[in-house]
Amino acid sequence: MSDLLFLLSDETIPVWWTQHPTEHPVLTGWVAGPRTKRMADLDEKGLIEKGLASLSEIFGLAPQQLTRDLVAARTIDWAKDPFAGGAYSYATPETRMAQSRLSSPDGEVVFFSGEALYRGPEMGTVEAALASGRETARTILRG
Repeated sequence: MSDLLFLLSDETIPVWWTQHPTEHPVLTGWVAGPRTKRMADLDEKGLIEKGLASLSEIFGLAPQQLTRDLVAARTIDWAKDPFAGGAYSYATPETRMAQSRLSSPDGEVVFFSGEALYRGPEMGTVEAALASGRETARTILRG
């Protein structure tokens, strides 16, 4: 498993990814959609326990072994984040107009970038956020 990148399963926390090809010992679990409603009342500790239970099933290991080997854990619950409102960015009929307005400096300049301002097909992804940030940096440097 030294070259594992993504792991997909039918478990409560179904999607996992590593930092491959770097050798950082970080494993990220991800869940979205209707599955999150079943976990809405869980706090950070409860979410970590769900993640460990999912990994226990995936790898056929005792949860106690995973807990013993765990160095650190953190959860981010976007459904409870007042700014994310539980969602990635997504396109609406007004998206292109809003992107144009936010991307055009007018008077006092404030630059915006992020996944929601990316105009390509990967909107709502880390790659989109990086591409948008780079474009904003190029605009500033052209200045």
